[in-house]
Amino acid sequence: MAKAKPKVILNGYGVIGKRVADAVKMQDDMELVGIADVVADWRIKMAQKKGFSIYCSMSDPNAIEAMKNGGIDVQGSLEDLLKKGAVDVVIDCAPGGLGAKNKEALYDKYEVKAIFEGGEKHEVAGLSFVCQCNYDEALKMAEGGHRYCRVVSCNTTAACRTLHALYTKFKILRARLFLVRRATDPVRTDTRGIMNTVVPSHIPSHHAPDIKTVIHDAVPDIYSVAVLGSHNMMHLHCYDIEMGEEVTREDVLDALREEPRICFVNSEDGVKGLASIFEISRDLGLPRGDMYSVAIWEDFVTVVNGKELLLVLACPNENNVIPENVDAIRALTMIETDWKKSLEKTDKTLKVPKTLY
Repeated sequence: MAKAKPKVILNGYGVIGKRVADAVKMQDDMELVGIADVVADWRIKMAQKKGFSIYCSMSDPNAIEAMKNGGIDVQGSLEDLLKKGAVDVVIDCAPGGLGAKNKEALYDKYEVKAIFEGGEKHEVAGLSFVCQCNYDEALKMAEGGHRYCRVVSCNTTAACRTLHALYTKFKILRARLFLVRRATDPVRTDTRGIMNTVVPSHIPSHHAPDIKTVIHDAVPDIYSVAVLGSHNMMHLHCYDIEMGEEVTREDVLDALREEPRICFVNSEDGVKGLASIFEISRDLGLPRGDMYSVAIWEDFVTVVNGKELLLVLACPNENNVIPENVDAIRALTMIETDWKKSLEKTDKTLKVPKTLY
């Protein structure tokens, strides 16, 4: 007997939220009930144009009326839906920190499952998630009645995927991660960001502790630092990894080739920087130019003295966590118990590329 499709609502229709809504809509084993927000700007009008049912994240009648006055056909409040039991999973893509408040005010109250994003702390969900790393852990916790999950940030997701390719094949003693983060998302460059500078932002950064919430002790010694660059497309990662055994460059390349949601680029093909990868992602013809995969420079993969591995990769900050949200729904609702089947289904529907060109 087929399992019932979980009913999903998206709360917070921003850079990540709108992409997650589209991705959920494409799946045949789950149903998107609608999206919720608190404004009536162009983003929500685009959601309305797409035919999404729209709800107000707040129960305040004045907030609902303001959205209606702004031209939005509001169906009611998110709380109304939760009260009726019309939702199985809320994907909370509200700005960082609001998810924790929503959990206390709504999700705990109505005992609904919820998926949070990387802007929330691990403690909010008690479970941090990257599909190929700990889908089974998420399943086990869901079987025990756990209702919450956090899809970690784009940077943490990229690092977890890359490290997973390595620690499942080789022993790793330590990893040092240096991140050059984009200053802001492209859509926000008229309201925030930096120009003509690089800013030391997190030394040490939160990424290494965050990675350990997913992979736990697979890499016993891990450290990260981050700076902000004055660009708005993708993040750049540089890794220095000390292996616990001798490896060859080909060993590493083979492991990375086998890993899902990782692909290669090469500077000899003219891919000199992030701008080239961004252009390639648009040339793929996928919606919004979203490529979902981590792009590793194949020609920069270097093994020094058999045990020191150097990597450089690009992290597509706007979209690489989107497939993880879809997989998290399946894990949290237990409609799929095999992580590989979930990943393959998600990647097929989203057309996640394994090769870029």
